[in-house]
Amino acid sequence: MTKKTTKRNSRIFAFLMFLLPLGAFAQTTPNVYLCGTGTVKLTPTFTGYIPATGDKIIWTVDGTAQGAVTYATAADVIFNVPATLPTGTHTYSVQVIPADANLCPSDASDNTVVEKLPPPAIAVNAPGSVYCTDQTGSTVITASKDAALVLPTGVALVYTWSATKAGVAVTDLATLGTQSGTNNELFTLKAGITPDAYEFTAEGKYAVGSALIAPSTSCSATASKAITVTVKPGKATISVAP
Repeated sequence: MTKKTTKRNSRIFAFLMFLLPLGAFAQTTPNVYLCGTGTVKLTPTFTGYIPATGDKIIWTVDGTAQGAVTYATAADVIFNVPATLPTGTHTYSVQVIPADANLCPSDASDNTVVEKLPPPAIAVNAPGSVYCTDQTGSTVITASKDAALVLPTGVALVYTWSATKAGVAVTDLATLGTQSGTNNELFTLKAGITPDAYEFTAEGKYAVGSALIAPSTSCSATASKAITVTVKPGKATISVAP
């Protein structure tokens, strides 16, 4: 390929890039995560300009321009993301068209990205349900997200464990075992715990690193596994009599 052809192709590529909408290069990393009925307010600031009465505020949601809002009060520039937002990634941008015909409309803002998370769903499993006292030390109870739950990159479920013994809450979980794993997804029983009926419950909450999540307490799901620890009869001794 000649240098002339290469230069011509580069110019064509640059021209095509110019024709692409700004949204083609827009940010896709979420600015905020929502779960459950969480909502947020998007409040724009127009650099070098303060909206005036009669201006038109136009929001674009997921690439579709919304109806213009005629500015009268500060609340008119705010976009309220609804609690009913569908699961998935959503983009928001805004521009202002001044009422004064001598002023230019603003460019659209960069996208703000809102990720609506699906309702959390988890499962808790163990190798079995009935154990002798000498078997518990090798028993690991595992919490995991439901197989059908698909999470975006960077989002995880972190688990908190609790337990009951004969229906009564265990206040010191360390007496029964230890939790471990990157997100506390494992609970390993101690050897020789007291025979009784136990129920181990994991609560999974969304973790999004340092990003904002609304509501701030995140969403949660719980699942439980019932285990019975039984007495193992001692080793017999045999007596001989005539």
